[in-house]
Parts: sequence; C-alpha cells; structure tokens
Amino acid sequence: MFYLLDSNILIDFLNGRKETYSWITAKRKDRLILKIPFISRVEVLSLAELKDGQIEQIEDFLDTFGMDRYVSNEILDTAAALRRKKLLTLGDAMVVATAIVGRMTLVTNDKKLVKKVKDLVSVLSV
Repeated sequence: MFYLLDSNILIDFLNGRKETYSWITAKRKDRLILKIPFISRVEVLSLAELKDGQIEQIEDFLDTFGMDRYVSNEILDTAAALRRKKLLTLGDAMVVATAIVGRMTLVTNDKKLVKKVKDLVSVLSV
C-alpha cells in the first residue's frame, strides 16, 4: 500500500504532534511506502517562521520520502478537473490528483478536503 502525505501531516510531524509521529514511525517500521507530492515540499519549505538552520534539517527530512521528480500531464489534467468540479485550491488539487493518478491513499487532517474528495480517493486522517 502506498500513502501520499499531505502538507499538514508533514507539518504536524515537524511540530511534534504525537499521533502523527507515531503513525509515520509505525508505517516506516512496517516498511510501507510513504510519498509526498512535490507541492507539499514547496508548502513546507515556504513556512514564514522557518529559521535558516531549520531549512536544511527539513530538507533532509523531506528527502526521506519518495517523491516523483516530474509532474505528468495526467496529474495536471486531473488537478485542473478537480479545481473546476470540486473548487479546490491549486495546492489541494495537485495533492489529490497525485493520489488519484498514483492510486495512493491520501493522508490528511484537512476535514474540509476529506469531505470534498472522499468519493474520489481513499483518504485517511491521523
């Protein structure tokens, strides 16, 4: 099983949220595949409160997850359709499209997003 981690999951982990830390640690111990969409890397590394010393540590952390190095037209077209039909933000549309096209379970704690896409993709909240 493949899991795609939304930005809020990564931020929760970095902020030391116990449930998120335990879940990620357990999945890694079970050798399950955890991936991040490229847009989540951008979102996490663009947090205004980051100090210079933290950026390299966070980059190293993000590098421990699988991430495709390109975006396919299928992901882009799916994201565009999601924006039209579900009125998602660009970031959310890219994350959900990546999960749909990659046939991954989306892991997010965004309750509004879950309501909008639970009929399109497998979703898990931690």
